[in-house]
Amino acid sequence: MSRSMSEKKLGAGRVVAVAIENNKTSQYAAKWAVDNLLPKDHCLLLVHVKQRASSIATPMGSQLALDANDDVARAYKQQLYNETRELFASFRVFCNRKNIQCEEVLLEDTDVTKALIESVTAYSIELLVLGAPSKSGLVRRFRTTDIPNLVSKGAPPFCTVYIISKGKISTVKSATAPLAPKATIRNNVSQPQYQLAPSPERMDARLMRNHPPRPSIEKPTYGAPRLSDDEIR
Repeated sequence: MSRSMSEKKLGAGRVVAVAIENNKTSQYAAKWAVDNLLPKDHCLLLVHVKQRASSIATPMGSQLALDANDDVARAYKQQLYNETRELFASFRVFCNRKNIQCEEVLLEDTDVTKALIESVTAYSIELLVLGAPSKSGLVRRFRTTDIPNLVSKGAPPFCTVYIISKGKISTVKSATAPLAPKATIRNNVSQPQYQLAPSPERMDARLMRNHPPRPSIEKPTYGAPRLSDDEIR
């Protein structure tokens, strides 16, 4: 792609984010964002919301508080921590291959929709990309909320929201107002960074981690969904 064509991409000089989960729809969304919005060497925010739970069911059928000093609670938090690291790692490798910088944002909330909408304001996101909900019969039957559409409806007026289904735009809600200058955070502008929590006990805090492109020899963490051009088509 020529330099002039790259500069014409909508994400040039703007904050672009993809909401990610451990599923195929998030992979489609990330690939679409990289291919259609971001010029080479620009930055992509990878936003993941971990739904907060106060307790978990034990093998004996009882409820155990997650803040309890118990082996089961510690093992559960460690599992969540490992899964989150693997999720970010797989998307980070994909961005590296595309020469796209990425920053990781982990949020924890009982309401995923609210957390995503609030992140738009917190990080001055002007272009937000989400994967469309799966249309499989099983998912349709048990899904109670359509998070992508709820986020689209509730996003601030300065944010354009794209919902991507199998690599194509399903719906788009265009911004109706510009981002206020005082809230602007542009690509490649230095800003405070929050380090990844070193242990499961610190996963309650918001975090952001900056990752410039690395050589393509880096391999994804096993157990996380792998993103490749051949698979996402």
